[in-house]
Amino acid sequence: MALPFPNSGGAAVRGLAWTLPAGWREIPGNGMRLATFVPPGGLKTEATVVALPGDSGGELANANRWRGQIGLPATDEAGMAAARTTMTTKAGPAAIYDFTGAGAVRTRLIAAAVTTGGTTWFFKLMGDASATESARPGFLTMIKGLTPDAPK
Repeated sequence: MALPFPNSGGAAVRGLAWTLPAGWREIPGNGMRLATFVPPGGLKTEATVVALPGDSGGELANANRWRGQIGLPATDEAGMAAARTTMTTKAGPAAIYDFTGAGAVRTRLIAAAVTTGGTTWFFKLMGDASATESARPGFLTMIKGLTPDAPK
């Protein structure tokens, strides 16, 4: 299964579309990233989007991968369920995870996963804990606004 490719508009990819929060910039993706989103104000955090076929390893594996990215130990099904909230979007339900690392330099990671048309879309906001908290409302507004995008 081929991955979707960005359209010329940058804010839509076959299968899913989004609207950037006011002041955010979208940088075209490279490699597995379809796009990178930068909040205004020089915050030390950024959001990315990746789309993969199927469930790409499953919910627990993905949650533990994100936890590992910020230095947290793996969790089990119960811990994952306790960390998950769900948001309704026009593209389907989005599972939202919010993890903050421990230590002197605190990193925070907020991830959203939406499955549509056999593809799982992963949106991740990650960076300095306080900067990520500042960017969180805009990021979640973008996730809430996800809509299906018909193939071109």
